Amino acid sequence: MIWIDITNQPHVLFFRDFIRSHDCLVTTRDFGGLSGLLDQNSIEYTVVGRHGGKDRKSKLIESSRRVSELAEFVSKHDVKYALAKHSVELPRVAFGLGIPSIFILDNEYAEQQNRLTLPLVSTLVTPAALDQQIIQGQGANMGRTKTFNGVCEATHLKAFKPDKSSVTELGEYVVVRPEPVLAAYFQKQSETQGLIDRLNRLGYKVVVLPRSSEKYQNAVHLEGVDSLNLIYHSKAFFGGGGTMNREAAVMGVPAVSFYSQELLGVDKFLIKLGLMHHTTSLDFDVESLLTEKGLREKAEGIRKTFDDPFEIIGREVS
Repeated sequence: MIWIDITNQPHVLFFRDFIRSHDCLVTTRDFGGLSGLLDQNSIEYTVVGRHGGKDRKSKLIESSRRVSELAEFVSKHDVKYALAKHSVELPRVAFGLGIPSIFILDNEYAEQQNRLTLPLVSTLVTPAALDQQIIQGQGANMGRTKTFNGVCEATHLKAFKPDKSSVTELGEYVVVRPEPVLAAYFQKQSETQGLIDRLNRLGYKVVVLPRSSEKYQNAVHLEGVDSLNLIYHSKAFFGGGGTMNREAAVMGVPAVSFYSQELLGVDKFLIKLGLMHHTTSLDFDVESLLTEKGLREKAEGIRKTFDDPFEIIGREVS
């Protein structure tokens, strides 16, 4: 049995096909609609613990509590391997219980989380575009690190089939994803409302995919929807985080990152390939983005050159 800890919404799509083809014990936490998304994808799971919010003390308390609860839960099952993407608790629990762990990492700037986890993992799997020197300084054992060409988000598209009928009533729209304001690594002020206001002034209908309970003016809020399909049929995507930016980019949707901190290696990689743009100012040329030609075909051709990280993972658990 393989234990998988899913702690954020993008991990559901990332691990879905692997879970369906392996004997897995899936845990999650009470955070950001995770349970609903797992239900939508017919994945059996157990909720253990919750997110600690923005406050550092609350994060520490909730994470420590979750480590204890996971140790109790997982020790009752015959787990041979532990697998996660950015879970803070899984590496510590797996290490303490003597379970080999495989850890997927694509954010070299999540300093606190990486220092808590990287020294403990048995095998680390990262995109080659990640800054390997940074993660080595955070405790990664480079002798146990395996890299692949590409980005994790390309795996989200394996079984994706666009369905225009489910978004027809929205008309023409652009999608905005706010910044990860609850994450420990994010220390800036949100620019999301300002971006929505500018897009409104330019005449665009804005659909927001909120991260939690936050509300924005002059925008349609959608939760619990097929975000890949929503993004695929949009005129453009504007993201203050990472995962959905990269999903849009590898689908060939005009994608703009307005992430206000140091860009991840995987984002710089996609920008270099011409699949993503980045801005630190709300005063950018939106119209030029929407007139780019051939993005779908370009993205599809580039995706075909990417490696599948699950080929590495499959060898580790075989």
